[in-house]
Amino acid sequence: MNMKTALETVTTLRVTRLIKAPRERVFTAWTTPEEIMKWFGPETCQVLSAKVDLRAGGEYRFRVNSPGCAENGAAASEMEVTGVYREIKRPARLVYTWSWEPKEEFGDSVVTVDFLDKEGFTEVQITHDRLPDNEQREKHGHGWNACLDHLQKHIATAEQEKCSAPGTFCWNELMVKDAGAAAKFYTKLFGWQTEEFPGPMKYTMFKQNGQRVGGLMQPSHEAPPHWLAYVEVESVDASVKTAGELGAKVLMAPMDIPTVGRIAIFQDPQGATLGIFQPERK
Repeated sequence: MNMKTALETVTTLRVTRLIKAPRERVFTAWTTPEEIMKWFGPETCQVLSAKVDLRAGGEYRFRVNSPGCAENGAAASEMEVTGVYREIKRPARLVYTWSWEPKEEFGDSVVTVDFLDKEGFTEVQITHDRLPDNEQREKHGHGWNACLDHLQKHIATAEQEKCSAPGTFCWNELMVKDAGAAAKFYTKLFGWQTEEFPGPMKYTMFKQNGQRVGGLMQPSHEAPPHWLAYVEVESVDASVKTAGELGAKVLMAPMDIPTVGRIAIFQDPQGATLGIFQPERK
């Protein structure tokens, strides 16, 4: 092994993790102060504040309270991690300097985070350069793995909370004949992004900052253009049966959406239409 290779082995840390979320969603969680405060550091770490100026040359600063947050193993209970963004390619890459305050003796190190699209998943690749020795590399490795554990849990929990309580509204769906025109209208109006949902039926997802906020499709029956809301239930079949007994008219019988859950649509006795949704339980 030559001297250059040996030096890279000692001073460079690489950590990789596959997270079940689109990379725009992961990138947003990595760069939004409100979300950083929920996942940065291990479970024992409390982030007291997070400031982000997301531009080349912009600074970030996270104030944390717990020795477990400091990968350098310092005993201080309250510290700050700070740095400057060198490169921003949303949602693919971030490069920024990294240092703890009180300052570490070896000065700033450099973190590169690559977000790779893996068909609905995101592979996060962290390269932490300019660490002084094996001991610091191991401590920072422990810290980054704890961060990724926490991030993975945060994103999964956030997704569940969007539609997790039976009896609550959890989804909105736009049904129109000209889906292309509707997609163009709403992306310009609200700044939403669109993504095609995989499957035999054409279905478009509306997204905001990587998170799914609604759906778009052409109706299978003659109906005026409309938004349809869904309520989560414990059992779609049981709810459809009860709705029928109460005078509702079933417009779409219970059906399964692979990897998503079970849905049905009915019209209440007053003529209002509502969808119900039973999420697939893993």
